Amino acid sequence: MPTPAPAGRLPVIDLLRGLALLAMALYHLSWDLRYFGFVDWDLQGGAGWIAARYLIAGSFLALVGVGLVLWHVQGRDWRRWAIRLNKVAAGAVAVTVATWFAMPDEFIFFGILHSIAVASVLGLLFLRLRPLVNFVLGLAVIALPILWRSPLFDHAWLLWTGLGTQAPHSNDYEPLFPWFGPVLLGFATARWWLRARTPGGTIDGGAPGRPLRWVGRHSLAVYLIHQPVLIGVLLLVGMALGRDPQAMLSPGPDQARELIDCQVQCEQRGGGMEQCHAYCSCMVDGVQAQSLWPALRPDATPELKDRLLGLAASCSR
Repeated sequence: MPTPAPAGRLPVIDLLRGLALLAMALYHLSWDLRYFGFVDWDLQGGAGWIAARYLIAGSFLALVGVGLVLWHVQGRDWRRWAIRLNKVAAGAVAVTVATWFAMPDEFIFFGILHSIAVASVLGLLFLRLRPLVNFVLGLAVIALPILWRSPLFDHAWLLWTGLGTQAPHSNDYEPLFPWFGPVLLGFATARWWLRARTPGGTIDGGAPGRPLRWVGRHSLAVYLIHQPVLIGVLLLVGMALGRDPQAMLSPGPDQARELIDCQVQCEQRGGGMEQCHAYCSCMVDGVQAQSLWPALRPDATPELKDRLLGLAASCSR
């Protein structure tokens, strides 16, 4: 049996969680700068940005797995587990409601907090497994949506699985597959770490690490407030530069993203790469030139839909 972890919090875990939250906040700052038009970084398609997103979210969820193992070996305080789960679930609901009103076309219905809440319950079934088994299962969960998807999971009520063929429009989408995988890898890592008698468990980063440890101890609160703070600061900066805050909050659609989505859907319907690129470029340019972006909304008027169909017919020639 592994040596039980000492009761209470381990400084190194708070430090690592604080570092993960700092990295997440920096990524969100980059996203906000792109959204408000301060920069033109390709966060959607840039390989470095995509890798950063996966590493940041993966490390955060892996630490969730480590935390669950520590809770388990420290005696399974069910009251503490329930309080934490309720807080995370309430935070997830708050994020969904806030984004539904702020950006209804891309609201967050299964983001990282939703994923953590589900993992906190589902993970109980895997806590007693051998670390090697959890390690293999974690890799399998990550690999499954890469190797296999099905239209059966495209239904709105099954999008949380991550096994559908269509990626939903959402500003934070962390479905069960593949994101439960890092949690299982965190289970395995924590068990191996405890078997090694928690080397480095007392590392706290010294004085420079104190603010990070504080952030790690209050991770949920920091996660919930950091985006409103960043957005508020950037709005003030924009106003100081003479920009209209209302226009900043309601920018036009991301043409690059619309082009990528169109290309993917066109190729999935059997179109060739060059043919789809020509069609989608024509559509995006035409929609921009004719100010037809509202026609892409589900509640578009029949007149706008007819104009969009006319453009599609023209681009298909």
